Amino acid sequence: MKVEYLQKLKESQKLRDIEWGLCYENPYYWMTNWALTLDSHDPGNPIKPFPDKKYIKILVDLWLKYPLLLIPKTRQMMMSWIFTSLYLWDAQFHVGRLNFFQSKKSEDADQLVRRAKFIYDHEPRFLKRYFEDGKFNNLVCNPQHGGQHTQGKLTFPQIYSEIRGIPEGGDIIRSYTASGIFEDEMAFQPESSDAYTAAKPTLSSMGRFTGVSTAEDSTFFDDMVYDLIEV
Repeated sequence: MKVEYLQKLKESQKLRDIEWGLCYENPYYWMTNWALTLDSHDPGNPIKPFPDKKYIKILVDLWLKYPLLLIPKTRQMMMSWIFTSLYLWDAQFHVGRLNFFQSKKSEDADQLVRRAKFIYDHEPRFLKRYFEDGKFNNLVCNPQHGGQHTQGKLTFPQIYSEIRGIPEGGDIIRSYTASGIFEDEMAFQPESSDAYTAAKPTLSSMGRFTGVSTAEDSTFFDDMVYDLIEV
């Protein structure tokens, strides 16, 4: 984002409203312009925006187009950051979303929630709004805890949207019809088959299921990716 344009944003409420609309309509635009990540491998410049990379644009387009998406990943491709940010975008800019981040352990799932909170915390104030009854209103994250991180949970009560971090298995998911489910390192979750079975009502009700994992042979994730089982 050029300095000249940033200065114009500071001076023009109309321009800030337009920018909010661009982010609402286009998650890739929002990611590459306003969503900041934390790179622990770069101590000199750890906080940085998503790079404008062709593969990231392709992943975003696939996520928007296909409700069931399974992606084998390699290191250093920012897969967890990419899909954490997409589900944050879904919860932040839309009403009534219930998204789950699922990993093998609660602590790992909470780390994904923390990433989403990091991105939200570093957004400019004009994006932390929602549009209702013909006007913008301030959007507050986790107001019940003073805006601070809440273990395994990120909430926007004003628009009835929420992200929850949960451990592997289908018990928690089975109790809800989620808007979306992001399973990180799915191949290393022994109960991933049960979780996917529990998530089927989410897919049948126009929700999303995204599974991402480092490759691992002879797993439910591997069989799903290569279409070796009936889903």
